[in-house]
Amino acid sequence: MDLSINTSPILVGLTAYLLYFTFLKSTITEIKFKMLFTPTKSSFYWIQFTRIVAFACMAILPIAYIHFMEIEFWTVLYKWTFTDTKYTLILALILVPLGAFNAKGKSHLEQYPQVRMTQWNAFEYLSNIASWGLYLLGYEFLFRGILFLGLIPFTGLYPALAINTALYALAHLYKGKKETLGSIPLGIVFCLITVQTNTIWTAFAVHWIMASNNFIWSHYYSKKSLNKPY
Repeated sequence: MDLSINTSPILVGLTAYLLYFTFLKSTITEIKFKMLFTPTKSSFYWIQFTRIVAFACMAILPIAYIHFMEIEFWTVLYKWTFTDTKYTLILALILVPLGAFNAKGKSHLEQYPQVRMTQWNAFEYLSNIASWGLYLLGYEFLFRGILFLGLIPFTGLYPALAINTALYALAHLYKGKKETLGSIPLGIVFCLITVQTNTIWTAFAVHWIMASNNFIWSHYYSKKSLNKPY
């Protein structure tokens, strides 16, 4: 294993994620930002803003660093392949119905949807789905790109898989035990597909489909529960 301090994918990846996480957990920043909007819309705009910041931290800043330092441990160019299409369709057919079923659970609805608004217009609804895509593009660029494909030349496949799985699970700790444990098999599947296709596209596409599906059903069931007579 040959990882220099300046070119380590782990250094680049962890620095990028910790920058985002520090921002995400900054209560002062959140309060000041939400003061710019009405209480009914502040949650919506805060979540959209965090996803934009996430993309900047997990994709734009690492790319800038990689180019500035002239690091060549991996490429930032990915091509969609037929295998990406195949795996995306297979996983979507499995995960979409499962997500729809899980979304009605009481414990699930305590956490989702992330944006707590009673009234949505079409622009806000579609913007929320689009911002999920932006966030997850940066997320998969970081985890399946830098922290997996970028790590393999230094560590080999299986150590990279183990490191990535551990880091991916740790990144879900703040979301609770259920999501942390669930991230382990899903993360492994994403990595195995990623190494086969040598792209991040299946992981990104499936992750976005899952997030969008979760939002759609969580919003539906949460709205339904609010309208439920007591």
